[in-house]
Amino acid sequence: MSLKRVSLLASVVAAGILGFVSLGSVNAVKASGGLSADEAPAPAELARAQELSTAFRWVSKRTLPAIVSIRSVRKVTQPQQAMADPFDGSPFGRQFGGTPFEDLFGDLRERMRQQQGQGGGSPGIATGEGSGFIIDSKGVVMTNAHVVRGADEVIVSLADGTDYKATDVRSDEFADVAVVRIKPDKALPTIPLGDDAQVEIGDWVLAFGSPFGLDSTVTQGIISAKSRGLKNLPSRQEFLQTDAAINPGNSGGPLVNMRGEVIGINTAIETRSGGYDGIGFAVPVSLARWVGDQLLTDGKVRRAYLGVTPEDLNTELAGALELGSRRGVVVAEVRKNSPADKAGVKVQDVIVRLNDREINSRQQLIAIAERLKIGESYGLVVMRDGKEVTLDVTAAEFPQEVAQADSSEVGELGVQVQPLTAELAEQLEIEGEGGLVVTNVSRNGIGARIGLRPGCVLVRVGKTDLKSLEDLQQGLAAAKERGQLVLLVRTPNGTQLVSVPFN
Repeated sequence: MSLKRVSLLASVVAAGILGFVSLGSVNAVKASGGLSADEAPAPAELARAQELSTAFRWVSKRTLPAIVSIRSVRKVTQPQQAMADPFDGSPFGRQFGGTPFEDLFGDLRERMRQQQGQGGGSPGIATGEGSGFIIDSKGVVMTNAHVVRGADEVIVSLADGTDYKATDVRSDEFADVAVVRIKPDKALPTIPLGDDAQVEIGDWVLAFGSPFGLDSTVTQGIISAKSRGLKNLPSRQEFLQTDAAINPGNSGGPLVNMRGEVIGINTAIETRSGGYDGIGFAVPVSLARWVGDQLLTDGKVRRAYLGVTPEDLNTELAGALELGSRRGVVVAEVRKNSPADKAGVKVQDVIVRLNDREINSRQQLIAIAERLKIGESYGLVVMRDGKEVTLDVTAAEFPQEVAQADSSEVGELGVQVQPLTAELAEQLEIEGEGGLVVTNVSRNGIGARIGLRPGCVLVRVGKTDLKSLEDLQQGLAAAKERGQLVLLVRTPNGTQLVSVPFN
């Protein structure tokens, strides 16, 4: 079975990334005959085609002045030994982009090559490129969080070629949304935010951005699906799906409707080639607006939560629970002392409505729950023993310990890991089980410097086999005493032994 991969779209623009083929002289092919009169399009058909072309032109002219390119620059240090990049030509090189499996893979790959003398650019400097759009004439730009994550310097290039250094960068990893402030010397053109609730499947859309560093690029397509959850990205949210051409470098650019309004932020693609395969995903603008407003006002995002682990219903599970349909989501776990626990929610309850809104997927439940007003009570309807039961649940703020419960951080390495169970290995399409799978890599940590990335599996540290976070912490403590870290790491291209100073 070929591996499906979901790729973050921010990319590093280096010499040779995009090749052009010179055609030289091309012999013209003479047609044997022209179109006959009855084959020519009718005037009415031509008029309709021209109307659509005019509409595309109008939206493009309205939008392009507000599109920016974003360059993220960060300094890197030279490690004693770095892993050779094991992800070239590997499915993992493009599968685990996004939240919570993070990292700007094109950027990370380029950085590793620079560290080992394989890449271009200045030694010790890594750059990544993405896109964004201006939402405030005073200099507020919206983009993806992964475009600016970990950057020491963010440079925003306007459509007229003017560059500005960002004065403030605020981001939210859960939604993969960021706002960037610059200080322009004039009022800037902006693009209005629309309403993705009004979007229908089949609607025309245009995608704007800088794919492969080609500024001010416009592509067209339709909305292919709404409320799409990404299986290869265990994300908390739903996406808009489009067939508009989206490629590396488009990350953070807007997906725009035919009224010239932003309806989403281009974020990810599903691909088997590493580029455009006709399936792109955008963060809905309603979520981006909700997150952006809080970032601009408070610098952080406050979310509500219920305290349940929801699972989507499939036919087998619905049958086992003796449900008449696949409506709702089943509760797999209830966290102790959480709002759901206090409201009386039980494992195997099927949540069908929250705050008078129908629930049809895990992502939909989370999206609705996180925007509830903290401290207020809401009706929660569950199916239990074949009957509807209405419970009152009081929304509480999403606690930090819950956010980190499923992926524990190892500060010494600058990574987050979790035990690789058989179920997780199947979900992430990783061969084998056992060890600790890396789910998150800090850009400035030792893990990033030696080439760890999401999808790597830590098998052993020193002589300690890794089965739990405690095993890893104990092994790191011993390595610190020795002053040398020795890691056995499993990658798609095999198992590698990595050794670096560690004190």
